[in-house]
Amino acid sequence: MKKILLAILVIFVLSLAYSTKPDDKTCIIKAVKAVWGDQTPDVKKFPEYFEQFMDITSTSVEVNDWVFLKRIRYKVKLTKKTIGFGVFNRVIFF
Repeated sequence: MKKILLAILVIFVLSLAYSTKPDDKTCIIKAVKAVWGDQTPDVKKFPEYFEQFMDITSTSVEVNDWVFLKRIRYKVKLTKKTIGFGVFNRVIFF
């Protein structure tokens, strides 16, 4: 009985993770803001500068869509480093 309940719980959590992955645009915007911090222009005050900034810096972000989560990598010089994961409608950086 315990094995069945554990299996049902695992299936529920994995289906919830699959259905609540953030989209690529959200991952890219949050990754650029995490890397650049205060250097990122404010979208409400300067929308045209924000768009230009995102056009330039978003090319360095790579989002890998795995089945239950998204891996976010940022290109630094010639290497790509994993900076976070997107899961359950959130983007988690470390």
